[in-house]
Amino acid sequence: MSVNSLPNKMSDIRFHKDEQYFHRLSDSLETKPELLTNYITPNDQFFVCKATDASPTLDTAGYSLTIHGDAIHKPLTLAYDAIMKLPSHTVIAYLECAGNHRDLFERVMGKPIQAAEDGFGMTKWTTGGVGNAVWTGVSLRTLLQMASIDPNAVMVNAKGLDRDAPEGGVSRPISIEKALDPDTILAYHMNGEPLPIDNGFPFRLIVPGYVGTNSVKWVGEIIASKTEIKVERNTKHYVFIGPEWEPDGDVLGEVINAQNIKSSLALAWGQSLPAGRQVIRGNARSPHDPIEKVEWSADGGTTWQQATLIPPNLKYAWCRFEFEWDAPVGEQALMTRATDTAGNTQPLTHPYNAEGYLFNMVFGHPVVVQDKDRG
Repeated sequence: MSVNSLPNKMSDIRFHKDEQYFHRLSDSLETKPELLTNYITPNDQFFVCKATDASPTLDTAGYSLTIHGDAIHKPLTLAYDAIMKLPSHTVIAYLECAGNHRDLFERVMGKPIQAAEDGFGMTKWTTGGVGNAVWTGVSLRTLLQMASIDPNAVMVNAKGLDRDAPEGGVSRPISIEKALDPDTILAYHMNGEPLPIDNGFPFRLIVPGYVGTNSVKWVGEIIASKTEIKVERNTKHYVFIGPEWEPDGDVLGEVINAQNIKSSLALAWGQSLPAGRQVIRGNARSPHDPIEKVEWSADGGTTWQQATLIPPNLKYAWCRFEFEWDAPVGEQALMTRATDTAGNTQPLTHPYNAEGYLFNMVFGHPVVVQDKDRG
């Protein structure tokens, strides 16, 4: 494969995005939460989670995708142009890192997350490791059917061309049922434009409702198997590890696949606001079903009021909400609680786990309200 990557000095191009929209967190970019007010997150403001120092820059003229494995009867090698000619499928879906809200374990629960013993990076996101986009590509099912997928297939694993990452490229297996869902796509467009380099150009998997690591970027290989596929990201990482979860052989705990229901405010942590009437905005999302309601509280959860949901409200996409608040002077905390149409709701507690995944408990978002007449 002729690939114009930067294997020798990848730090020369660390990010291709304007960092004015982000907080830089190690090798990742967290969107400033106060910017997350649009239904569709602009490409230049979409968060970036990376396992390497820089994104690989790939040449479409030399690109090829291989599809193989013991559950594939007709192995394929497809060039970029051949993939682009296949029938397209579009899905609106939010994408969220499994570790989004990770820093809230410390900020809210007072239990800091420790670095993994093997040096695996655990980005200390607050609430900006999430975005909502229009994804267009080829259904993974189409590609697997072209390669004559075996009816006894169990798992499908996509592997990225970020070869400096552990295991020679990020990979994360998904079940055959999720792989054959028509909304699971090999995406090439994001919001009607080619994928940004930092978000996976030329192709990334989009697995709606699943944690972000399943949406493998810079995909160069797809492997289908009749048996379980084990990699670092479903044995040692992206696994609930702690006293509540029993290890199973080389799998250190309960493997995480689906996201969970969350809500967050489009405010900086500790944002300063003037006293008086404020319109507070945010978004809620669930991997299961559309959002039914979002409630908010400004008195520590003693009383709750219902926020206004702003259409559209679709499965796999986030739903925006807003409410009016008469903000009193002083240090305040605003709480939100989302419920979806299947009855899933945010809990009041969340079990601590060693790598800080899927924090979704109801929490108080701090704001500082100042007398608008002062000074």
